[in-house]
Amino acid sequence: MAVRQRVVAGDEVTHVVLDREWKVIAPIEDYLEYLRQEQYSPHTVRSYAGGLASWWTLLEQRGQDWRHVGVDDLARFARRLRDRGSDPTVLALRPSKPAATSTVGSAVTAVLGFYRYHAIVGGVPAARQFYVHVTGGTMQSRSQYASFLGHIGGGQDRRVIGRRRGPSTPAPLLSPQQIAVIKDDAARFEDGNWLGDLRFRLLWSLLEETGVRIAEALLMRHRDWQPGTGTTAFIEVEPREDLRRRLRVKNQHFRRIYVGDELDDLYGEYLFLLAEHGFQFDDDDPIFINFYRGQIGRPLRAETVYDWIEGFKRRHPLLPAEWTPHWFRHFHATALLLAGIPPHVVQRRLGHQDINTLMRTYAHVTDDAEMRAAADWKMLIQRWGAAA
Repeated sequence: MAVRQRVVAGDEVTHVVLDREWKVIAPIEDYLEYLRQEQYSPHTVRSYAGGLASWWTLLEQRGQDWRHVGVDDLARFARRLRDRGSDPTVLALRPSKPAATSTVGSAVTAVLGFYRYHAIVGGVPAARQFYVHVTGGTMQSRSQYASFLGHIGGGQDRRVIGRRRGPSTPAPLLSPQQIAVIKDDAARFEDGNWLGDLRFRLLWSLLEETGVRIAEALLMRHRDWQPGTGTTAFIEVEPREDLRRRLRVKNQHFRRIYVGDELDDLYGEYLFLLAEHGFQFDDDDPIFINFYRGQIGRPLRAETVYDWIEGFKRRHPLLPAEWTPHWFRHFHATALLLAGIPPHVVQRRLGHQDINTLMRTYAHVTDDAEMRAAADWKMLIQRWGAAA
């Protein structure tokens, strides 16, 4: 059975895949190293390593050479994942709960990328069966295999086994009232003083008002926050990663986000708190650090944030038990779209590479707004008459 193994070397944290003899599987390692060199996210490398470990396990159990596989093998692999690892040739008397569509899709994508890589660097022909080349809407035979840049010369490669998406559901989000409860639980201003953990109040307020990801917030340094001194304050999301804390700015793209005076003032209060506690910091130090546990003064870890959330959920059992920091991001995007902010502006603020990602995730928001506008039939008729 092949397994994914975490490897730590100095400040580098990555994953490799070992075979049943506990040896690194060279073809998989070559592909994973290519992903590392191309600066793929460590989370992507980890996910792909897990998918390829499952694929190699299937090959080992069947005694099959990895270079001689076909579409049927890939389909069998996808079915195996959906059935939680059971052999698709054996009828299960008590079938397990099916795996998530995204989990299956990610593993299949890893296998397809692995073979496409080896088709180019090593001439392994298996990838030719997994893709068809499309030119002008017409699919050519499976033997017509193009390179990674084949679409530039006209047409593109499409997977024979597609990645099916599950039913579309609205992105989960917190209400303004629920967010207020979370922030007040962290710290509350009473009798001229902040009571509680102002650090977490700043963190939740930052996620609420900017829509940054939790990793982006925890990687932020003091020089990234430009206070408003006669101008509008803003924060900058810098391409940055910390493999020790397993944090990385997604897509490694820079962006600037303007913030309001209230959030900027809260950051100022936090700086005073740091000074009162005797913390020495400069512009290149992380904003969020350990106060009460772990190595005091060291950068705050995501695990500490989730520990706080677990404690909060015990104190407030009526709020959604499944909420995570990412729900603040969904709230931010939804609020902007409902306020009529153009989607391309929301895309830039959230840092999405493709506007389709935004529109697919929050389609229900824009659709609902358009449907509500269409409900005002009298206004629409008047507008139509005026245009005539």
